Amino acid sequence: MSPRLRLAIPVLLVVGVVAASLLLYAGIGAGPGDTLPKPASQSPGLSPSGSGPGESTLVAPTIAPSPTPVPALGGTELYGYLPYWQISETTATYLDSAPLSTLALFSVSARRNGAIDARDIGYKRITGDLGRRIIDEAHARGARVELVFTSFGGQRNGLFFGRLQRASPTPEPSPGSSAASPAPASTPAPAPTLLAAPPWQRTVPDLVALAVDLGVDGINVDVEQLDELDREAYGAFLGALRTSLVGAIPDARLTVATEAGLRGMGNAVEAAAAGVDRLFLMGYDYHWSGSQPGASSPVDRTDGLYTLRWSIEQYVAAGVPRDHILLGLPLYGMSWKTIGPDRTAAVLSSGSTWIPNRHLDVLLDPAFRPGRDPLEVTEFFIRPEGNVWRVTYYDSPATLRAKLALARDQGLAGGGFWAIGYERGLPGYLDLMRDFRGGRVGRGEAPVAP
Repeated sequence: MSPRLRLAIPVLLVVGVVAASLLLYAGIGAGPGDTLPKPASQSPGLSPSGSGPGESTLVAPTIAPSPTPVPALGGTELYGYLPYWQISETTATYLDSAPLSTLALFSVSARRNGAIDARDIGYKRITGDLGRRIIDEAHARGARVELVFTSFGGQRNGLFFGRLQRASPTPEPSPGSSAASPAPASTPAPAPTLLAAPPWQRTVPDLVALAVDLGVDGINVDVEQLDELDREAYGAFLGALRTSLVGAIPDARLTVATEAGLRGMGNAVEAAAAGVDRLFLMGYDYHWSGSQPGASSPVDRTDGLYTLRWSIEQYVAAGVPRDHILLGLPLYGMSWKTIGPDRTAAVLSSGSTWIPNRHLDVLLDPAFRPGRDPLEVTEFFIRPEGNVWRVTYYDSPATLRAKLALARDQGLAGGGFWAIGYERGLPGYLDLMRDFRGGRVGRGEAPVAP
């Protein structure tokens, strides 16, 4: 080896070490699981220093992240869905004691051409004498009322927002032919019907006209399983609906219900940009019929990522205003059959919804003593059923209180429930609602992050 080469090797090593250090400081090459600190000023799409592409980005790493500001104490709005199957004389009487700030009547939907579907049982119950009486009585109590519009499923939403075109109806069979006979191979498939405008454009005036007729104070839009390709049209629909609604009812509100996962977060961002007044974060179904047993609405957990705390963080980080969010909570539970008396035991069949109001014999039994999961903040009990076991999780007034406290601690506009009536006949729920509305559920009762 020549003297020149012996001298060059140490120099190259030093240069390599320095270069590697600079790359690490710049965050280049950091992959999943890397924890290199980044400056708090970094914006999406920009370098760590905030400079544009091609500019120098070599900066020293932040030693410690800046603390997240504590949000202002949240509000005490209380939003409750009343599904059409709960509309009854008994429920109407019960509502007199429920201190809701907003009652949401669920729901009406649209036909394929966008017209409001007057054939649906929800439409008939809401627009009937009892539905109108419930609206009048809510107003007499000082509560707002909103009419809920629903559209569920990717295919249905694709048609509603105009991305998908509906096929022309199959022609009627000719006289003397058999309707069951297959068409000749040469018969072309029905061509899609090209619509001049997406169906939602007809829904907007129809929905506003119905809101005016009913005398409600706003509209709630509950669109679920929305394809990302329909999100822009969803935003256009909400913007047009809000403009038309406020034009007809000046102090009206437009609310949207959005799912708790990343799809719901994306929809919430679109809705906020469209100017909606409230976003009902559907904070439930984290454990569902196809999962292992657990809380429908866990505050924290060890068996997965998604939790109430995580959903709120995702919404806020994406730019959804805290004071527009209502934390939706379940007045129902879930129940699973398992091979053993443990939540980790193999599940034998799909879980089923567990409505407290239908199990008064269990919940009102003086000997009933449920367990409490302190991390997920939920009640549970496990009972034998023949050769198998049944594991049931549900929310009591005590666990719901902690979750409403979380909403206040996070600076949200308030909370809400799906669905009013599921708790009827049980003690504690109405007292909790009164305490929340009266400001007696404070941030000091919120579960501390693990």
